[in-house]
Amino acid sequence: MKNDFRKRIYNNLSDFLSDLLSFIINSSIYVRNIKNKGISRKLREKLMVAVSGVLGCKYCTWLHSEMALSHGVDAGDIQRLLSSELGDFPEEEAVALAFAQHYSETGGKIQKQVRQRLHKYYGRETARDISGYIQIIYFGNLAGNTVDALLERLKGHPVEGSNSWDEVVIFLLSSPYFFGILPLIAHTAGYINRRGKKLAE
Repeated sequence: MKNDFRKRIYNNLSDFLSDLLSFIINSSIYVRNIKNKGISRKLREKLMVAVSGVLGCKYCTWLHSEMALSHGVDAGDIQRLLSSELGDFPEEEAVALAFAQHYSETGGKIQKQVRQRLHKYYGRETARDISGYIQIIYFGNLAGNTVDALLERLKGHPVEGSNSWDEVVIFLLSSPYFFGILPLIAHTAGYINRRGKKLAE
């Protein structure tokens, strides 16, 4: 029976390893901005949801939808992001969100004018941090989808264009992310959010 799995996955190790390296480098941006608020928590989570809306990782979608809600993002905005609808977002968010969608749709092959607009609108440092967030969640989505492809294979429904060796290796290499780093990030972000609310009271 033909598998109807249509989510984008890592179908070669070189792409995975390249994005894993970017993830490791960009993780410092995530932690730094959680503490220093270089980018608002709302926009950060909207970026995460926007990428997940394009790539469809159920793990990333669930986690970052929950985190977005905990940081005060409206449920309707989350649904619009998951449907790739940006018409109702203010320009100061829409430019970054459009960039996130474009990055996800093109697999990181950003058109020059799109990257230039991001840098011109936000400035070099903020644009770098926005790109870093997007690369982190892009990696998470594709890794999560590849794990799902392995699970489909174990059910007897291999995904077209994928192979068992890559799926197993990617599962093993990304396990620390899903079972260690991701819960830690969620806990840390939640703790800082709760602590900030308590201090504000």
